[in-house]
Amino acid sequence: MLDIPQLSDLLTGRVCVLGVGNRDRGDDGCGSIIAEHLADTMGSWAIDAGSVPENYLEKAARLEPDTVLVIDAIDFGGTPGEARLLDADAIATGGLSTHALSLSMATEYFMTRTNARVAFLGIQPASLNHGGALSTEVSQTVSTLQEVLASLKR
Repeated sequence: MLDIPQLSDLLTGRVCVLGVGNRDRGDDGCGSIIAEHLADTMGSWAIDAGSVPENYLEKAARLEPDTVLVIDAIDFGGTPGEARLLDADAIATGGLSTHALSLSMATEYFMTRTNARVAFLGIQPASLNHGGALSTEVSQTVSTLQEVLASLKR
């Protein structure tokens, strides 16, 4: 699923979670769902950016994070529900996400504006059907990540 120690090592200092996704397109909404859940424990440090992450960049930058963790459904060729930390360059140039242009802009913005580390946590979707719910595989991953990320918040 995911190397939790690797994730824990990455999430140091002030961490902002930016959840991205369109909840009307099945598994594409997973990042937004995770961020919404984390808002209960992380407050303003968890932002549900929906399908327009560029509209939330300044809100996140004002927090002056050390690390920004962007969570999105990303087709990296894995098993449905698999979560993987991905390189920002692969996201920006690979067209792996339906939000690739926005995520590329987010990376540049955070690195320039805040000098924050930007990491992408991709969740392999099973279905991006319009009007569909989360698949069983992605739903299980969402639940696990909600627990893990809430416990890693320092």
